[in-house]
This record gives sequence, structure tokens and C-alpha cells, in this order.
Amino acid sequence: MPGSDPGHWLHRLDAAEWLAAAVTELAHAEEKLSHRSVRPGLTHARRAAGMAWNAVLVGAADERYGRSYMEHVVALATAADDDASIPTEVRAAARLLKDTPAQPIGLITIGKPDMTALDAARTIVDFARTRVAGA
Repeated sequence: MPGSDPGHWLHRLDAAEWLAAAVTELAHAEEKLSHRSVRPGLTHARRAAGMAWNAVLVGAADERYGRSYMEHVVALATAADDDASIPTEVRAAARLLKDTPAQPIGLITIGKPDMTALDAARTIVDFARTRVAGA
């Protein structure tokens, strides 16, 4: 039921559409981070994770995860260590997205750009895709 409620923040898209939006955000994050545009790249990575989590919430609403993409990331990052429904690597990925400063610190290093935020977002998107498929 795509667009079952166009006025509702969560139900304006179905799970597949939220996952597709997350993949688009991953592509934007990759493009920005590959050009060392840290702030927009990190924002896109966080948005990807949040949109993917919206796909999970469409099928199983849970107020603990909040409404915004950053509320989703923070909730995933702070999920209790004994909560088996959120794997350790997903919590770690969310913590990285939550704790990474939007401005690069100090000097710009020579070499490959830092893509850890993108990798973290992909971890969350992949987990969300698995949860949606298993629901």
C-alpha cells in the first residue's frame, strides 16, 4: 500500500520505498565523502540509516525510535547491550554515525577519504532490509 497516508511522516511511503530512499541517500553519501565533503556526506549517511529504519517502523511501529532520522540513529546506538534484536555491529555503526563530528578535525590527511560513515550507514541499511524481509 504505497503512500497509504501521504500526510503522515511514516506512512507516506511503504517499506520498499523507504529502503529505496535509503539506497539513494547512500549514493549521495558516497559521492560527498569520496570528495571529502564530510558534513554533507555524514548527513546523507545518517539520513540513509534513518530512512532504512523507517522501513522497519512501517511494519512494526515503536515509539522508542522517535520520528527523525537522528532520533532513530541515537536509539539504535543506545539500544541495551542485552537487546538481542539489535546486533552489536548495528549498535556500533549507529554509535559511529551519532558520534562522528560534522566538521573534520584538524588536518586533512593525504590518501583515501574516510568512508567509515558510509560503511556504518550500509550496515544499518542492510540490517533494516533483513528485518523487513523477515517480517
